Amino acid sequence: MRRIVNSLQFRLTAGFAVVLALAIAGVSIASAMATRQETREFAQQVEAARTERAELLVHNAYEANQDWAEVQLAVSQVGGLFGWHVVVTDADGYIVADSHELVVTTTGKPEHINEARIQTHGAKRSPLIIGNRIVGELVMDPIGGRNRPALSVSEYGAEFFEAFGLPVSEGSQIFTDSELDHFTRSSQGGRIPSEMLRGTTEQQVAEEVIQELDDLLIEPPLTDLEESFRRSLVIAGLAAMAAGLIFVTFFTRQALSPVRGLTSAARQLGSGDLTYRVPEDRYDEIGELASTFNEMATDLESAELHRRRMTADIAHELRTPLTNIQGYLEAILDGVVKPDPETISNLHTQTVHLSRLVDDLRLLSVAEAGALRLETTPDSLGAVIRETVAGFEPRSGELDISLDYSVPADLPQVELDRTRMRQVIANLIENALQHTPRGGKVSVVAERGGPASVTFTVSDTGAGIPPDELDRIFDQFYRVDPSRNRATGGVGLGLTIVKRLVEAHGGRLSVSSTLGQGTSFQVILPAAGTQGAE
Repeated sequence: MRRIVNSLQFRLTAGFAVVLALAIAGVSIASAMATRQETREFAQQVEAARTERAELLVHNAYEANQDWAEVQLAVSQVGGLFGWHVVVTDADGYIVADSHELVVTTTGKPEHINEARIQTHGAKRSPLIIGNRIVGELVMDPIGGRNRPALSVSEYGAEFFEAFGLPVSEGSQIFTDSELDHFTRSSQGGRIPSEMLRGTTEQQVAEEVIQELDDLLIEPPLTDLEESFRRSLVIAGLAAMAAGLIFVTFFTRQALSPVRGLTSAARQLGSGDLTYRVPEDRYDEIGELASTFNEMATDLESAELHRRRMTADIAHELRTPLTNIQGYLEAILDGVVKPDPETISNLHTQTVHLSRLVDDLRLLSVAEAGALRLETTPDSLGAVIRETVAGFEPRSGELDISLDYSVPADLPQVELDRTRMRQVIANLIENALQHTPRGGKVSVVAERGGPASVTFTVSDTGAGIPPDELDRIFDQFYRVDPSRNRATGGVGLGLTIVKRLVEAHGGRLSVSSTLGQGTSFQVILPAAGTQGAE
């Protein structure tokens, strides 16, 4: 469960769900508030228009007949149509018309407005003016009309039932089946089923019909519309939420599918399968990540192959002098070879070679770890070149190879470690002598490389290096000659050490070669006082 909760897909889905819920809630709240405000304003406008119409209806009813009985009929119509409680009083405050029930006291006089059981608080009250004379007052309560009782049969009279083809008689006569069927057909689709009316009296049917029509006359309040809108909004919001969650779950699952593929590929690499690659069929950030992952896997595979090759090379290079030393010692112990000066000299040569190889490996490991420390001081690069070339003149003479150098007098000083720089120059000269045939030439040329650098080049007239080999000659134990014949080269660490030492001095090493014409190694070093200036 914790793994699911901590997964990226769950967090993306949960985050989207929260954002979606907040968005829907915000829209719903804003819509509900706006709807409420618009509903209230519309209700007020409707109520104002109805009030004006009610006043006009009551006014016309009284003005036409000068009779409160006609006003009672108008008030009943207004109350039934709008669902209000409407009361009309005369000039003395006695109720002369009531949409609910007109009460006559025991004294035979109408009920007074102050004694009536009606809600006048908050009701709309307006004077009833006829001919510039106030003849009464009109009181309208929109809320009080909701509890309007059913009107009695006597308020409608026989004409109401005769309109439906029903006879009105005294007593409790039971309707016949034909009369009931006729009535239900006439009452607009049978709002009151005939089965419910069978066995009832005329009086009971009439009261039920009046109650039914009276309820239909009262319009539902606008708050019902508001509540309906809210319910619809909630349902729509929940549906949108569910649809959004389904969509984002599918979308995140599809979007994270390449990530899961990368995770699986990483596990494959971790288990040792460095040949595994992920598809690069996308052109977005995920595709770029997949491409980078494959590049990393390729580099790891290459590094692993290089490590294995280097391990094999180290074992080979160490085995050779150790085997020679072991062979000589065993021969001495067996009495086959005498420990004469020549034998001891051969043992010493193999030991020196073994010691040099170990020192080179240690130097490379320290340099690659970034822990190589140089004791640099401003020094003359020309002097180091002259000293190093002088040390190789006897050997170059034995090999019948011309060795010369060129150093200008005004060559700037360089921040260098004299011992390590001599090692750089010596390795380059040694490499050139090994690959230059008799009668060839090796030259070392130093010059200004610019206002802030010094350059020296070691070139030969050897066989050259194939173009496809140039990028690999600085790799550890790499030799252009695959036969590993020591007559044509060393163990393959010299150029690697040169590159590391030049970079430790803040310089750059490059190579150029032409088959059949020779090879040139160029070293560019910053002049003294200019390191880190750029």
